Amino acid sequence: MPTLPSPEEARMDAVILAMLDRERELYPSQMFAVLRRDHGDLPLLRTRAVLARLFAERRVARLWQRYLLPRDIEAVRADWLARIDRHAALLDAMEDDEASDDARDMLRRWTGWGVEGCDFAS
Repeated sequence: MPTLPSPEEARMDAVILAMLDRERELYPSQMFAVLRRDHGDLPLLRTRAVLARLFAERRVARLWQRYLLPRDIEAVRADWLARIDRHAALLDAMEDDEASDDARDMLRRWTGWGVEGCDFAS
């Protein structure tokens, strides 16, 4: 049986989910800065543990080090695919001829919690 979060962690959940409701993608460091500035009474050292639990519960998704709400997965995928398209020539020149294709393929298979067949949340 999963352990219920402490009242402070439950409050942190709500604050983090509200931040993600306003900003589509956030790094943990950005969340930490807002928590420290606006919610200094919360157990800030628990931020990463709270994010890990929210991810395992599939209440937040993750792309690389950025966190987002599950409802935003398709929009974030589209944003990143567009970025790759804009910079494909540079990516391919810096890495190899297939770097942009590899990145597109990974993003197309990204679920929010892993990449097709490899679930990082479980």
